[in-house]
Amino acid sequence: MEDEGAQQGQIQVLENTYIMKPQEHEKFRANEVIKAVKALLDERLKGKRYDSNESAQLSKELCTEIKEKVKEIGAPRHKLVVQVTIGEVQGQGVRIASRCLWDVETDNHASAYYTNPYLYCVAMVFACYYE
Repeated sequence: MEDEGAQQGQIQVLENTYIMKPQEHEKFRANEVIKAVKALLDERLKGKRYDSNESAQLSKELCTEIKEKVKEIGAPRHKLVVQVTIGEVQGQGVRIASRCLWDVETDNHASAYYTNPYLYCVAMVFACYYE
């Protein structure tokens, strides 16, 4: 009978677990994420030329792929935010910065970049633990 209620659109209410910090095996592992993101960027962007018309869509695709890759690595109970910036290389210098207000014991970030003679790409992953 309970399965029928779930199929009919009833909302299941779960109680709080009051787990305030991740266990050691649940922590966001930035070093593993950096390696995975670098490998993904190398694979997807190798030999690409910058095209302003396709960069927005490519950024969205990379964000989705990076988020899926980080979920495979494992960071349960973390809210993931991924930001990808793609630009054209024209001899300029680029500095990308971010500021966050978070718990230094439970939250973390990782960033990786890719560059070739035509474009640069910076990917940042923020993982915020939530109870």
